[in-house]
Amino acid sequence: MKKKLMSVLYAFIASVLFTTSALAGGSVKLTSITFGLGSLIADGTLVGLGRTDVTVVLDASGDAVITCVNNGSNDVAAQSYPRLTSSGRRTLPGNDPLRKNGWASFGVETNDPEYLAGDIAGCPNSNWIGRIDFIYWTNATVSVYDTATNVLLLKQNYACTTIRYPPSVTCTVAP
Repeated sequence: MKKKLMSVLYAFIASVLFTTSALAGGSVKLTSITFGLGSLIADGTLVGLGRTDVTVVLDASGDAVITCVNNGSNDVAAQSYPRLTSSGRRTLPGNDPLRKNGWASFGVETNDPEYLAGDIAGCPNSNWIGRIDFIYWTNATVSVYDTATNVLLLKQNYACTTIRYPPSVTCTVAP
């Protein structure tokens, strides 16, 4: 009798955990998002989260404008525009008092390097250092994961257009 009761209890707990994850995964939506520069910054609102802890990941790629600097502090323009990828993440706890009715705002920013090795940056040789002056972002992906299980709840791709003067970025949903 005791074994049967424990089996039923374990089955109940497993079904509750599975149902909670499935409900969060099936209903998470991105209702609004804006992009800005610094590196690449995404600010948005997610709905359908319940009290699930989630991690928002921003992956981006673009072409970098590089200035090459030698040991004598002389600057020259790089001979290429290397393609860079960068990522940032933000965890949104389910028990956050700012989360209302399964809605949560987020802000996430990519972590961009300031310098590249001279041979990668298109500098005259590997003794130079490539300083990243600007990145023309072309692609971004926002992914939302259940923090506890690492299950992907939402993924949205964007095509981005970046302008250097004045600095701005516009990203639209990509098919």
